[in-house]
Order: sequence, then C-alpha cells, then structure tokens
Amino acid sequence: MNVYEDKYLREKVNRIIARQKEGKIIIAAYKDGSGLPAREDLGQELTRAAYPYDYAVGKAGFLNYDSELGAYLFTAKSGEKLPQVLANYRILTLGEAILDVKDRSIHIQCGETSVTFTGAQPWKGLYEVLKEVNEELARVNSGIVVWKIVPKESGDSKSGDRLFLEAVPKLRNGQAMAYATGYAYYTDHNLAYIGLVGYKTSLESLRVTLMCGKSLQMTQDGLSDVSLIPTDKYEQAWQAMPEYTSHHVGFVSRLALPGKWEPEDLCAYLLIFRGTSDPGKELIQLFVERIKEALEVPILDEWSVALWKQARSRTLVQDLATGGDCILGARIDLQADWKELLSELLAQEEISLTI
Repeated sequence: MNVYEDKYLREKVNRIIARQKEGKIIIAAYKDGSGLPAREDLGQELTRAAYPYDYAVGKAGFLNYDSELGAYLFTAKSGEKLPQVLANYRILTLGEAILDVKDRSIHIQCGETSVTFTGAQPWKGLYEVLKEVNEELARVNSGIVVWKIVPKESGDSKSGDRLFLEAVPKLRNGQAMAYATGYAYYTDHNLAYIGLVGYKTSLESLRVTLMCGKSLQMTQDGLSDVSLIPTDKYEQAWQAMPEYTSHHVGFVSRLALPGKWEPEDLCAYLLIFRGTSDPGKELIQLFVERIKEALEVPILDEWSVALWKQARSRTLVQDLATGGDCILGARIDLQADWKELLSELLAQEEISLTI
C-alpha cells in the first residue's frame, strides 16, 4: 500500500491554525474533517442575527462568515458564559498516522500526545480510513487532525489469530444480520457450513430462513456479495456468550457429517477447521473414510494419496470456498464411476491389492 496524503486538508488546517494563533475562534460551516467544531454543534443556542453579524450564539457572542477560511469567526461578548463547545475549544495540531496493516491498528504521535486506534479497516481505502480517524479525533476533541497515513507491514503482528485478514463477512436474510465466524460453500453456492455470532433474535431469524431452504446473502466490504443456497438438512450447535450478550451458532450440512450421509446422496462435503495439526493430511483421511462408506468395494488406507490425487485431477473432488474458522473444504462427486477409477489405478499399478 502507498502512503496517502491529503495536501488540501493540510493547507486548510494550516490556514486555520494561523488564525487561531492570532486569537481567533473558528467554527466550521459543516462537518468538513477539519477538526473544528461545526455550526450545528452549537444547537439551539444558534439563531439568526441582525447585520453585521450572521448568527448569535445565545448571549455568548456572534458568528461572522470568513470567505477566505470558508468558516465562521466567533466574537465573544465580555463577561458572558460560553457554551460547552466553545469553552472546550482547542487550537488544532497537524499530525501523521502509521497504519499497521496486519495488526489493523493506527498509531498517531503528535508532540507528547499519543493516540492508538484498533480495529482499522485498511481494505476500505486510505481516504476512507483518514476520514474516519479524523471524525473520531474530532468527536473526542483531541485537537489533532491527521493529513497523512503511512501504511506499514508489521513483522511481529498476530494477524494469524484473526479469523479473517480483511473485513468480517455478514450474513443477511432481509430482516436480520449476523457476523460470520466461518463458512464453506461450493461453486454452485450450495452452503456446506456457516458459523455466526449475533443477537439470538437475529440468529433465530437466519436459522428459520436456512431451515426453510431460502437463500441467504453474505456480504463483505470490498468484495462482491455471495448468495448462499441451503442444501437439505443442517445440524446446529449453539453457545451462549453472556459477556457479549450474544450467541455463537454453527450450522453444518448433513452432507458433511459422518453417520448422517444417505445412500442416495449425490455428493458429500469434507470440512477441516482451525486447530487441526495437519489439515491436508486430515482432509485426505476424511476423503478415504467417506469413499469407503459410499462404495461397495474395499478401499485400503494405503491408496489414500494416489486416489486423492487422481480424484482431484479428474475433478471428482473439488475445493469448497472457505473462510474464517473453516480452513479447508472439498466436495466429493458420489455419482462418479469410482469403480472404474479404481480399476484403472490397479491396471496402471498406481495402487495395489498387496500390502
């Protein structure tokens, strides 16, 4: 990512600071990202005033528009109490920010003041990140305006602990929304697994949609929306999260669960989750176990790697799109002629009946 600079903002704030150092109190015409309190922040105290003033601020003073600044200058009445917005008025300072992309944090050092934001969303674009940072700095009346963001890739980041490197996906049904903790679906958008966190009422709404076989929409900032289509039945597991007043629920397709498969199934899903010591090896093991159940001929464990490679090359086994706590997934075509494949491999001595 490249350094982002808003030179127009820097020049504008420098003009404001110069006037502030002359003792002027400047009020923005609207929320413009300059770090100033805006005219609307004065609320009901603000009324139209007679010439030569534009507005009266209660009994405290007046506002006059300055065309050079594109903002208002406040003139105080001697001895009058100032509204809180003006009483806490601060002279602005320009600052720069370091964006730790992997750690999703923003660090600002401005003189002796240090500010850190967590939960940054760099995929939104640095213009949007800068805008959000300045809005928050203005909200807390920090007096700091950031005009430059320098992205940095942190080598010691703990991004591996995150379920998603970018924005967290959301699942919607038109009435409710919840955040995804993981997912797995095939190219035809058939849903093999979805994990969700949210309020119980929202999760219940999504559950009903899923169980009724109606499609759901998964959205993720910076990426195209994905329609997810329920397949057959789902097993579910719920976990209360009282410290967050939320629940965590996982919905797993019957086609992905050992012991739940049926002879007439057209396909089966294989799912591997975080925490598996050797995901690739575990996926092949699950594949062999499922094939053993589906075929009427014996399958030796020694054939697993060769059979897996051939099945993959012939697209009898294809990847699922996965994310979050589901790290690997595959779809097995149970309608394929697996007996013919075994016969070919035996004839080519890729596999053997002797141990």
